[in-house]
Amino acid sequence: MNQRPLAHHSQGELRRAEAATWGPKPQSASPTATIRRWQPYRNPSGTMLGYLSVELPSGLVINDAKLMMGPQGALWIAMPSQKRVDRDGNPAVGQDGKQSYSQFVEFANRAAADKFRDLVLDALRRDRPDALEGFDP
Repeated sequence: MNQRPLAHHSQGELRRAEAATWGPKPQSASPTATIRRWQPYRNPSGTMLGYLSVELPSGLVINDAKLMMGPQGALWIAMPSQKRVDRDGNPAVGQDGKQSYSQFVEFANRAAADKFRDLVLDALRRDRPDALEGFDP
């Protein structure tokens, strides 16, 4: 029997030997979020579907996020924000003439925002399927 010392085996050979001996390595479950609160609410334009509080795998809880629907029916999560006001307490408006808001939490890039959206929508599908009835493609 011609056996090579372990140092001469590739990582792939070692993993295959482990799998043959111990069975396949269990896949770690991907982190999940938990929906702590869901409050349906439809605004007059129909773009907002409700408020939610979500607990992330890290333990961070985000309260008062909003489940939103875009013009083509895409669902997304709006982070909590506060209406801006000027020195006199009047609503501050942007260049588009609409009320402007201060974001409490924001994402570094679109990929991070998309990952968060997917995590929260998966949690809604699992924990509160009624939240997406008729809206989830």
